[in-house]
Amino acid sequence: MSNRILALDTATEACSAAVVIDGVVVAQRFELAPRRHAELILPQLDAVLDEAGISLQQLDALAYGCGPGALRACAWQPASYRVWRLPPTCR
Repeated sequence: MSNRILALDTATEACSAAVVIDGVVVAQRFELAPRRHAELILPQLDAVLDEAGISLQQLDALAYGCGPGALRACAWQPASYRVWRLPPTCR
């Protein structure tokens, strides 16, 4: 059984998303985009999942950065996952 992780970070001026399977980054997106995180992160997450060939239901874990950015950035990341209505096993 593989270990599939969806990761995102919006805590700094960069906006990034990645899928890691068994310790190997299989898909990633990164953009230096101050104040555009809300516009970019969900399309980035869709893109990395598609590129990795997995669905939300197939994820084993979620990861997100929490700092040193503003409180708003730290709150946005877990909220992004809630918007997607992730399966209860993926928390």
